[in-house]
Amino acid sequence: MNNLTLYTDPTTGYEVRRYTSGSHRNSKLYFTTENFTPDDEFFFMNSQTGTEGLPTGSLCKVHVETGEVVAAAGSEYKGFAMDRQGAYGVMCKGDVVCRLDVYTGEITEIGQLPPGGQVTGHLTTADTGRIACSYHLANKIYALVILDPKTGRSEVVYRSDQRLGHAQICPTDENLLFYIYETEGDALQRTWMYDIAERHDRPYYVEHPDEWITHEVWSADGTRMAFMKLPGRILIGDKDGRHFDIVARHEQLLHPCISRDNQWLCADRTSYLGTTVQDAIVLANPRTGATKVLCHTGAPKTGADHQHPSFDRSGDRIVFNNPDENGTAQVCVIDLRQVERP
Repeated sequence: MNNLTLYTDPTTGYEVRRYTSGSHRNSKLYFTTENFTPDDEFFFMNSQTGTEGLPTGSLCKVHVETGEVVAAAGSEYKGFAMDRQGAYGVMCKGDVVCRLDVYTGEITEIGQLPPGGQVTGHLTTADTGRIACSYHLANKIYALVILDPKTGRSEVVYRSDQRLGHAQICPTDENLLFYIYETEGDALQRTWMYDIAERHDRPYYVEHPDEWITHEVWSADGTRMAFMKLPGRILIGDKDGRHFDIVARHEQLLHPCISRDNQWLCADRTSYLGTTVQDAIVLANPRTGATKVLCHTGAPKTGADHQHPSFDRSGDRIVFNNPDENGTAQVCVIDLRQVERP
């Protein structure tokens, strides 16, 4: 399949590459995982309802330059995420964890999560190969689970009667596992860091009354995390959660992402909690706080249709969802080499 079209944003004048179209939803991977292969030649997306020969709900691989889209895995696979360094991703088929070679497409089974449960997000990997996720056990208890790909064995390391989500193992420290209490809204204390060896959790960013903290992401080197603080601020904290800086301010910023060299941030701007704005993709300089609108997008119909921008591995491109006239996500890329950065 190839639906690649190019258009110029009427406000900023920058060229945008649009890879999908139609009444079905096509969405990039979530911003808390790599979206591009190590050579930046391909990125992955989800085709939610199928189109032009692609299986319904398939994971797809897209060639950045040609726009060619091919199915990489069917709807029976969930929770796909790519490793920060290697040329592979991991995903679940039921409670079985599988490895996908992002170049050859070969899928191999590597282990099993606790039987009968399901992930509550995507899988994550550390540089040692350890896999971790938040999980809904068969008995309906929520848990944090790790899996050793060398043995194929998994272990429940934490249990809770609270819904857990956004679990992200530190990319360079397999002992640290970030997670949140998923309320689908605000939380009194949302962000937590779990020490796997010590079996101990602690708040990451300690919230004050009426603070709204959300949409957290590790840097690729595991030294820091970025997150949004309403209204319209992006914060970066150190690995230990001891120091935080406001690094960007802009109206209604939501999902931040850090470039691999830690020099740039991107985020989406969208209407939220009664505040209406023109939806857009924003580039930010965390060293100066300067921001720049790169392009405008449609308004998302649901949270799943949010723009969720992510850098490629070189930091030269941003892939994002661009909701169409019906608010349905379609996948676009903007090349930053045409941009005068702020």
